[in-house]
Amino acid sequence: MAAVKSNRNIHLLLCIIFLFFSSAATFAQKLPDPVGTVNDFAGVIADSDKREIEQVAAAVKQATGAEIAVATVQSYAPYGSIEEYSVALAQKWGVGTEKEDNGVLLILAMQERKLRIEVGYGLEGALPDGLVGEIMDTSMVPYFQKGDYGEGFVRAVNGIAGIIADEYGVSLSQVDMRESSRYDYGRENDGSSMAELFKVLFVLFIIFSGGGRFLWPLLFLGGGGNRHYRGGFGSGGFGSGGFGGGGGFSGFGGGSFGGGGASRGF
Repeated sequence: MAAVKSNRNIHLLLCIIFLFFSSAATFAQKLPDPVGTVNDFAGVIADSDKREIEQVAAAVKQATGAEIAVATVQSYAPYGSIEEYSVALAQKWGVGTEKEDNGVLLILAMQERKLRIEVGYGLEGALPDGLVGEIMDTSMVPYFQKGDYGEGFVRAVNGIAGIIADEYGVSLSQVDMRESSRYDYGRENDGSSMAELFKVLFVLFIIFSGGGRFLWPLLFLGGGGNRHYRGGFGSGGFGSGGFGGGGGFSGFGGGSFGGGGASRGF
């Protein structure tokens, strides 16, 4: 009897293992392969918006090595939530470099009306959950509610690109984008407003204290510091490089994700 019971337990264990791997394989089969920076499987992004996103993402990758990807799907089923689906998709695609895990995936599930920005390990400091939520609330949700998905993605990608450029200390002035797409996320948290207020008060103190002739030169010390415009870009054309340098999409760099980011419904 003991041998029979042992065999049954072994059989049950093998069945559980089989079901586990079968379920995992089913999930994996539901995840699409990437076709480029913009993976519009739901067919909701205009070609002009795709090109703008691709140009911005290419400029970011060239300047920093970080990668930005966009995906739209009809549904995140059979996954239980957009968070589970987004992590699985980002991991499978490997957005970002393997060394720095500096990838960002923006994803929309049409049927469930859910969106998420998934942030790789290496960018979680520059793109904390609260800031990611602000980007979605400002640049994505209002446009998605009107059905203007391309505009929402363009604005969010532009803002994320600016934050990444600021994190790496580089300029993306070679990208020519619409003025309406330039944003300044997170300024209320970086102390810039307080610094400007202090400077004004200092000037008034000098003027009314009669010590202007001695202290005026101090006003200009450090005057050329970085203003940290999060998401802002200079003027100028993108040039002739284009996305991927005209050689077609060859896949992402193998970055990893651990659930950093935020989600919204609309």
